[in-house]
Amino acid sequence: MPRLILHLLPLLWAAAQPAGEQLGALATRLQFRAAYDGDRSRTPSAVEGRFRSPSSRVPPLSDARALREAKALLDDASTRSTPFVFHPQGRPQWSAPASGLEGFLYEEREIASRYGRDALSHHVDDYGRYLDHVLAGVTWTEEGRRRLRELQAGPGSALERYGRLMDFVASYTEELRAAVAAADRAAWARTARIYELFPRAYNLAGRRAAEGGARKLEAKRFFADFEDRDFAPIRDMGFDTLWVMGIFPIGKRGAGGTAGGSPYSIQDYESIHPELGTPAEFKGFVRRAHKAGLRVVVDFVVNHTSLDSKLLLEDPNYFIHRPADAGGPPRGSFEHVDPGTGQRLWVSHGGYDSYGTLSFWEDTAQLNYANVRLRRRMIQVVDRWAGEFGVDGFRVDMAYQVLNGYFSRNWRRPMPKREFLEELITEIKGRYPGVAFIAEGYDGWDELSRAGFDLTYSKNDMGRAGGHAGWYDALVSRDPAWIRRAIRREAFLDWQRAGADGLPFVGNHDEPAPRRALGPWTEGATFLTLLKPGGLLFYGSAEIGFDRPEPHEHKPIPFSVPVTIDWSRPDAELKRFHQETFRLSREVHAALGPARIEALPKEGEAAWVGYLLVPERAGRLQGAAVLANPTDRPVPAEFHAFGAVRRELLPPFGYRFVRF
Repeated sequence: MPRLILHLLPLLWAAAQPAGEQLGALATRLQFRAAYDGDRSRTPSAVEGRFRSPSSRVPPLSDARALREAKALLDDASTRSTPFVFHPQGRPQWSAPASGLEGFLYEEREIASRYGRDALSHHVDDYGRYLDHVLAGVTWTEEGRRRLRELQAGPGSALERYGRLMDFVASYTEELRAAVAAADRAAWARTARIYELFPRAYNLAGRRAAEGGARKLEAKRFFADFEDRDFAPIRDMGFDTLWVMGIFPIGKRGAGGTAGGSPYSIQDYESIHPELGTPAEFKGFVRRAHKAGLRVVVDFVVNHTSLDSKLLLEDPNYFIHRPADAGGPPRGSFEHVDPGTGQRLWVSHGGYDSYGTLSFWEDTAQLNYANVRLRRRMIQVVDRWAGEFGVDGFRVDMAYQVLNGYFSRNWRRPMPKREFLEELITEIKGRYPGVAFIAEGYDGWDELSRAGFDLTYSKNDMGRAGGHAGWYDALVSRDPAWIRRAIRREAFLDWQRAGADGLPFVGNHDEPAPRRALGPWTEGATFLTLLKPGGLLFYGSAEIGFDRPEPHEHKPIPFSVPVTIDWSRPDAELKRFHQETFRLSREVHAALGPARIEALPKEGEAAWVGYLLVPERAGRLQGAAVLANPTDRPVPAEFHAFGAVRRELLPPFGYRFVRF
């Protein structure tokens, strides 16, 4: 009897809790928990056995491990499964845009809306097997898997079983999506409107004067002088996040040009460039940005340092190197003398894969991610910026080059089994769940998503199952079919909740100024980008059309020569266009609320492009359409939306906003 009482006590205790909390309370009392140690093995998560209510099929995502498990169900970017390929009867095959529940459901809805469920029901058993395989990756999905098997074996025709199966899958997926959205504290990045700011060239006094304020700077140091009022022009354009680029001390050895060197040849990862301010002044800048309603993102230059970096002096084993021979260093290397031992070393310059060839930045030194001690040191660096300085996110420079596959191929090194980027993001998010990570990535989309990145550059197409059309390159091409593919890809990425979202842009510090890249299509391409809901990246000074390239450097603000933004002499046409478009974007999204996009036209190969803005809930607008013509001739546009047929004539390179 005493033993029976001991077993009953937890049940009696849980029964005393409010009804909606009983199962969660019982699970907590019975210790269905295990600490997440940062690895990716199948140890139980803290949510095992705990569910929000008796009707819930998804447990509370109360720790980093649980959130990762839920995301893996929605977007299985691992090698366990590939995007499902649908074979509608009498139609071409369709590939889901991603593996996992979200990619499957998104594509199934698209196909069913076009051809009807009759065209899909003949493969109902294949759907069930695929979905069961997806759910098998997580231990707390057994109830969902049991329900899938029941529906597959249930009575009725293939069409009836298919209907019941898809109704369940839709309900289960939406419940998971809602749980992930509620638990993911870094989800702000998915809708972040990011303004990239280059302090060295910013000309704070000039911007104040252009805004009608006083020019005087007290400290003559950027982070000390940047006051509360200086955030207002950026916030008023609709941006909510600042990426302050080039804030670290730059190496002197091998520095090119006359402007002080490249901001991506970093001498000290753990300090602030003395000409921009002190660490304390940067902390003040971050606090004032937060007070103004802006988040702050900084670079994490993961691949390389300067030739004279503190890390190289600290330990040359952090770098790709070998003992020096007689004579000079070979191509791609420089000589370094270890101050601790006096040994001469040949250290590799920072390298990157360029279409199968290893190329070098000759003002940089290559870090060695085969060295686990280097990995721990770099995590320590990022931890300090998140914890001590309070930054909200990291834009990881050339992130894909340190993926194990790339790094091993570039440097012929055996790699640890675990990806460094996954190790980094898991640890940092475990301590600071709201910190976001942005990948500068031109390949390896799924590997970067699997590592935990919140955003990845949407520049170029990538070869992957399910496809990926890059936003920037599509716009530059002026090819309507390519642009439509990029819009469709962006529509899915914005809708999903688990995998990395895309970060579209029409310019940044690496690309030519929009007017040079896009020509007469500049306004139309920018209009498509700025009216889109969700995240985007915008390079500060593009709003006035600033552009000072050098013959050998196509950047709008070169790194090789001193450049100061002249806010007093804007391109009047571009300035007016940006002011009007920023204003329209703010008004429209305030009226629509959260919205998704649907590519236009929905079928055919028209010479125009665009998308519908479809609100998630009823608002002041029923919806809207954004249309653009990337060609040099007038194009008629006809489409059906929100119960109406609209016809518009778009002039060459023209654009239009249509309200419903």
